[in-house]
Amino acid sequence: MTTQILLVEDETQIRENVAELLTLHGFQVETAVNGREGISQALLQQPDLILCDIMMPEVDGYQVLDVVRNNRSTANIPFIFLTAKTEPADLRRGMVMGADDYLTKPFTFQSLLSAIESRLQREAMRKADLKAQMENFRHSLASVSVHEYNTCLTGIIGFASMLTDPSQGFNGEETQMMLSMIKVSGLRLKRSLDNIQLMDLLQKMETSHPEYEYYASGSSTISAELVTACVESIELRLDKKVDWRQEVATAQLQLSAINLKKCLEELIDNAFKFSYPDQTVHMVGEPDGAGYRFTITNSGQPFTPENGASIAPYVQFDRKKYEQQGFGIGLSIVRAIVELNNGRLSIESPSAGFTKAMIWLSRGD
Repeated sequence: MTTQILLVEDETQIRENVAELLTLHGFQVETAVNGREGISQALLQQPDLILCDIMMPEVDGYQVLDVVRNNRSTANIPFIFLTAKTEPADLRRGMVMGADDYLTKPFTFQSLLSAIESRLQREAMRKADLKAQMENFRHSLASVSVHEYNTCLTGIIGFASMLTDPSQGFNGEETQMMLSMIKVSGLRLKRSLDNIQLMDLLQKMETSHPEYEYYASGSSTISAELVTACVESIELRLDKKVDWRQEVATAQLQLSAINLKKCLEELIDNAFKFSYPDQTVHMVGEPDGAGYRFTITNSGQPFTPENGASIAPYVQFDRKKYEQQGFGIGLSIVRAIVELNNGRLSIESPSAGFTKAMIWLSRGD
C-alpha cells in the first residue's frame, strides 16, 4: 500500500516542489495551503505521516499539532515540522507538544527523505509491537476464559448428569450436596461474567459517561458486620472455610455502598484464594488522617514489586505455577473504583510469603 503523506505548507513554491519530489519517490501526497485545511484533511484522511509548516496565518503549525495529538484517530500519526524558526524555545515547544522531528528551512530533499523514512520505520515498529501485545493478550484471554468457563460448566454438567441418572439412587444428603456444588459453580460463573462486564465499563469510564456519577460518588458505612457478610458470601461461593480475623472500625466513607461492598469482596476473595491452608487472613480498618485505611494481609503465593507494577485486566501472576480461579481482573476493578473516588490501592510484601493489600478512601464524617 502506498504511503500517504499530508503536506501542510502556505508557501506555494515549497509546497509544490516538495509534493512533486515526494510523488516521484512513490509517496501519495495530499497538500493543504493553511493550518485550517490541514486539520480538516488530517481528520478526514488520517495520513501515514504529516509534514507541517509552523508559521502560517490564522491557524499555525502548533495549533495543527495540538488538534492532531488530541484526537484519538490521529494521535499517533508521525508529525514533522518544517520551519524557519531555529530558537531552542521554539524547538522545545514543538517537542513538548508531541512533534516527532524538525526540519529547518532551507533543507535538502535527502534530509527530508531520511526524516520521513526514520519516522515511518519507528511507527512501523510501534504498530508491530502493539500487534504482538494484542496477540499475547488474546492468547492469554483465550487461555484463561477456556479454563474458567470449563471449570464451572464441568461442575454444573457433571453433577446435573449424575442427578438425572435414575440408576444412581442418591439419598437426600448426597442430592443436597450435589445441588450445592451446582449452585457454587453457577455463582462462580456469574461472578466471572459480571466482572468482565464491569471491567469493560470501568475501562471506558470518563466524566461524560452516563454512569460516571454512579461509580464516582456516594457515601456508605464500613463496619465489622459488612466485612463479615462479605466473608460469608465468599466462603459460600468458594466452597471453603478460611481462618480470618478482623479489627474494623466503623466509619462513614465517600464511596457508595455497592462499590464499597465490591471492593471489599474482591480484596477478600483475592486473599482467600491465594492463602496457604491453615494460615490466618487478617483484616484491619481504621481512620487515617482525613481518610480511612482498610488493610488485608495473607500468607501464601508471593506478590512481588514487579507484580504490583503489572496489575492490569486479565493478567494473572505465575499462572503456570499456581492454580488460579477467575480472570485476573479483581484488583483492576478495585483500583479503578477506588481511583474514581479519589482513593488509592497499594499492594506490598512486608516480609517473605506475606502480601498486604490496602485501600485508602476519604471519610465522609
